[in-house]
Amino acid sequence: MRRIVQVLVLAVLSESAVSGMAVTNELAQSAAEKPGDVQLQTAIAEAMHTSPLTANSLIVVHVNQGEVTLEGTAMSPLARREATRLAETVLGVKAIRNRLSVLNTQTAEIPPEK
Repeated sequence: MRRIVQVLVLAVLSESAVSGMAVTNELAQSAAEKPGDVQLQTAIAEAMHTSPLTANSLIVVHVNQGEVTLEGTAMSPLARREATRLAETVLGVKAIRNRLSVLNTQTAEIPPEK
């Protein structure tokens, strides 16, 4: 009888250790999968360069603890909205502040061609 109790205690302890290890592994994987600010900034900047609406805009992307701030100039109101939409699609972004101004093409000076 005593031997059976010892085996049961060992089985329970082993099961606890295994489930504890599983929780620890899940937390480590979750932390490893969570993108850092630099990775978020890179992903958002790449998305901006690949979209025809935002590729020619002068957009600076700042990321602080998953919160994104877009600054600079968009070529149109549509490009400004597209910048926000693109940032929203990146996994890990918590919030977006769109501080982009829209370039006034009516008054903008175009540099002469050389």
